[in-house]
Amino acid sequence: MPLPVLLYHHIGGPSAAPPSLSVSPEKFERQVRWLARKGYVGIRPSDWLNWLHTRRGLPTRPVLLTFDDAFTDLIESAFPVLEHHGFTAGVFVPTAFMGRTAAWDGVWSGVEVMTSGQIKEWTARGIEFGSHGRTHRSLIGLAPAELAEEVRRSADDLEGATGSPVLSFAYPYGLYDARVVEEVQRRFDLGFTVVEGMNDLRTSRSLLRRTMVQPSDSMIDVAARARLGWSPVSRMRTRLRRAYPFGERSTSS
Repeated sequence: MPLPVLLYHHIGGPSAAPPSLSVSPEKFERQVRWLARKGYVGIRPSDWLNWLHTRRGLPTRPVLLTFDDAFTDLIESAFPVLEHHGFTAGVFVPTAFMGRTAAWDGVWSGVEVMTSGQIKEWTARGIEFGSHGRTHRSLIGLAPAELAEEVRRSADDLEGATGSPVLSFAYPYGLYDARVVEEVQRRFDLGFTVVEGMNDLRTSRSLLRRTMVQPSDSMIDVAARARLGWSPVSRMRTRLRRAYPFGERSTSS
């Protein structure tokens, strides 16, 4: 059973969110509507874990939508769309910022993170929350005590909010090494990267693959991400932008 995992950050209109990490509500709704029409069914991380254990319980065409950072805009711009189409999803929370402004790297200033009360409410409505560390910093190179604090205490924070076990972890910035993975494995059943590709029985549970939906994605890109775990079209656009930077004056005569 192949599983595509789509990655989003901010869903909303113009705001303090970086444009490169923000998908408009209109685009998001079209994407979820297309997935539903094509027979995809949104699942949660725990549904994948259950399938790994039992080989039962998944729809014919599962897709896992994930949202890093748990921004409050999801409540108005994403969750109602998911509910309308019968989708669930996974949301990863930097737990030290619950109910606060996102301020971990200076680019999200003014964007709010969901409160523990909102997280509890949406847990009851079928959204599954996982950890994104406590303070959204890279875990590579941290002292053992700091690493344990970021990983284990984030689970405790989130379990206090949801009232249920926390099964999954998304590596902040997608960064990890062997020591980080080992620490995550001690506390979580599943770990999510930003390495593109599909997931199946051979995929490490601690190194699950995700493909990030870009603001510039067309439905062809979304279809490719759902079918392949990556978009050849998006990669080609990226290569062309690097080869021919916009506004760069030609040096040829």
